[in-house]
Order: sequence, then structure tokens, then C-alpha cells
Amino acid sequence: MNTSADTVLKASGNSTGIPSKALKGDITAFYALSLPEFHMPAHSHESFEIMYVTAGSCTIFCENEVFRADPHHFVFIGSCVPHRLEIVPETPCSILNLEFSLSRRDGSLDLTDLPEKSGDFRDFWKNMPHYLCGADMRNLGYALKDLISQLQRSSGQSGFLLWLLLARTLEELAFCANNKRETAGLRYLRKACGYIEENIHEEIRVPDVAAFTGINKSYLQSLFSRFLGCSIIGYVNRKRMEEAAFLLTNSSMSITDIAFSTGYNSRQHFAHTFEKHYGTGPMSYRRLHARKLTADTGTEQYFIHGNEVSSLKLTGD
Repeated sequence: MNTSADTVLKASGNSTGIPSKALKGDITAFYALSLPEFHMPAHSHESFEIMYVTAGSCTIFCENEVFRADPHHFVFIGSCVPHRLEIVPETPCSILNLEFSLSRRDGSLDLTDLPEKSGDFRDFWKNMPHYLCGADMRNLGYALKDLISQLQRSSGQSGFLLWLLLARTLEELAFCANNKRETAGLRYLRKACGYIEENIHEEIRVPDVAAFTGINKSYLQSLFSRFLGCSIIGYVNRKRMEEAAFLLTNSSMSITDIAFSTGYNSRQHFAHTFEKHYGTGPMSYRRLHARKLTADTGTEQYFIHGNEVSSLKLTGD
């Protein structure tokens, strides 16, 4: 089963968990690597594991599920869950990785108070998933980066700062797990943005975007506002302006043709919107940013024969 990394949670139904009066932790392995290609054999281990993608993409196999993880996506893998990682040369990937243990007996980092002080972690621990794949909803990536940086500096030794950073990471992980609706929202948002980009040259109506996405337009508007800081139409205009700026810089199309090709019915409306967006009109923008590609071989055509070059005059007097 191929699954996006937006909202996947397979619960173990573990309601026993570890009593809050006895929760110990240890970090067992970590890395922060940029991998051009990697083929991890299927394996499992007693430690829990978090993989977090900072750039590129990868494929992660957990039991019978297959996930594609893109930037700011993570996968949490429970204890003894078979899994493997695939990175292909076409999409090299940068990953933060942490393996850790949680035990009622052994461990140098005492996390006894964490379930009591963090409602998110208490709920997460009570229903510990076999695995969880989703988008970073807050600061999981930053928490992992800070923890791994400290581990590198401290050579993996225990201490208050490591305890604090691990507790922070577990809190951020629990927050992501407990806000599945938000994670699902990112899936809807990505689907809507894909529809807009595919139909950027056509008339785009908000009800049509919502219908394609499969949610009501009010909820979709709220997702654009929260995560992109603009309305749906504002996003449409932003993408059209980006394409217009590219065409002004890299083509010889007339401004009128660019206006129509990016979905505007008149040059005047296009020019007004462009100036509002970029602070200057399309003609001025072209003069400032246009890339002029010139080449001149005079009147000669050149031929390459091994290490020798010959020429032929194409025009004569």
C-alpha cells in the first residue's frame, strides 16, 4: 500500500504502558546525514526510532505500509517493528535520525514526570502506535536538530541538557501524533495547491478547488490562511505572478501575451496586479531582470573533428 506522509497512524492499542512513576530513557543511536543513495535492508530493533526529512525525499517501509517522506515529514517507528529505508539517486535525501529506549527499569534519563506534565505525551504513550508517518506540525525538526547537535558535542553522555532536549523532542512528537486533523489538513492543502498549479492558465473558482479537494470551502480557506498566510485567491494570484515574472525574465513574449497566458483578461488588470505584487510595473521589471542571451560567431559555421576545428563562411560578399 503506497501512502503519502501526511496522515498515517497505526495504533498498537497499548493501554498498559509504563507507569508514570517509573519511566526511564536512553538514546541508543543517532545521525544527521545527506545521502545521495541508500538501500537499507529490512530489520527491526528494540529501540524506538524517529526519521525526519530535512531535504529531498525517501521511501520508508513499515510492516506492510510504504510511505514517501518529503521535507518536514517524519516517521516514528515503534519497538520491534520491521522497517527499511530507500533513497534513490534521482531524489537524494537529508535525514535526521534518532533511536531511543523507554523502560520502566533501566535508563540514565529519568522521564518519570513527563506523562504527568505533558498531556500530549501522556495520550501518546497511552496509545503508543506501531508506527506513525506525518508532517511536522510545530517544532519537531528543530527539537531533533538541537538534540543531535548536543549529542555530537557531549559524545552521548547523559546530563540535564540531554534530558531536557529529549523531553522536548518527545513532547513535539506527541503533539504531532495527537493533532492528526491538522496533519490531514496539510494533505488537503497540498491537493488544493496541486489543482491550482495544474489549472493556473484557466479560470479558477474557490468552489471548484474545494470540490476537487473534497472538503468544504470554509475549512479550505482556513487552511490557506493558517499555513500559507493568504486566501485561496491570494495564492492563485501569487502563483500567476511568479509565472509572469519568470516569463518576463526568460522570454520575449509581449506583456499582453503574458497577461493572457497567466489567466488575466486584460493587460491593464495584469499590470495593476503585477505592480501591486512586485512594486514595479511589468515593463520596468523586464528591463531590470531580463536575461539576454547573445551569441555571435560572425559569418562562420564551425565544425569539430576530433581535436581539430574547421570553419565555413556562410555569407559572402
